[in-house]
Amino acid sequence: MIKINLLGRKRRESRGKNVIYMVLLTTFIAFTLYFLGVSIFVVIKLSLIKANQVKVDREAESVSKEMTDNNELLKRFVLSKFILGKIESLNVAKFHYKDYLDQLVGLLPEGVVLKDVDFSNKGWVSVATSISSMHSLRLLETKLASSEKLIATTFSSVFFEGISRDKSGLYNAKLQFEITKNAGK
Repeated sequence: MIKINLLGRKRRESRGKNVIYMVLLTTFIAFTLYFLGVSIFVVIKLSLIKANQVKVDREAESVSKEMTDNNELLKRFVLSKFILGKIESLNVAKFHYKDYLDQLVGLLPEGVVLKDVDFSNKGWVSVATSISSMHSLRLLETKLASSEKLIATTFSSVFFEGISRDKSGLYNAKLQFEITKNAGK
C-alpha cells in the first residue's frame, strides 16, 4: 500500500500561503509606515509654515503701524513744506522798502536829512530832504552825479525835481530815484 502524507502537502501549501501573506503584510506595513511618515512630515512642515506665517503677519502689522505713523509725519512735512513755499513766494513778491531806504540813506551825505519818502509812483521813489547848508547841498549834487555810487544801488537814475529855501535857512530838495527793473530780485 501506498502511504500518502496529506499533512505534509497541506503544510507545504499553508507554508506557501503564509509566505504570500507575510510578503503582503510586510508590503502593507511598509506602505503604511511610508504614508504615515510622509503625513507626519507634511503636518510638521505645515505647522512650521503656519508659525512662520504668524510671524510674518505680526511683522506686517508692525510695518503697517509704522507706515501709518510715518504717513502722519509725511503729511505734516508736506504741509510744512507747502506753507514755507508760500511764505517764500510772498517774500519774493513783496516790495523791498527797507532795502530802498537803506540805499537812499547811504547816498545822502552828512547834513542832509530825509523828510519824506513816497513809493506811490510805480518804478520811482520820490524823496524830500532837508539840507542844512549850501556845502551839504553841493556834496549831495556831487554824490548823486557820480555814476559809480549809483551803480552800486538798485537805482538806475536820479534827478532833482526842485530845490527851495525855507524861512529858517534850510534848503528843501525834492528828488526822484528811478528803480532798476528786477532790482528786488
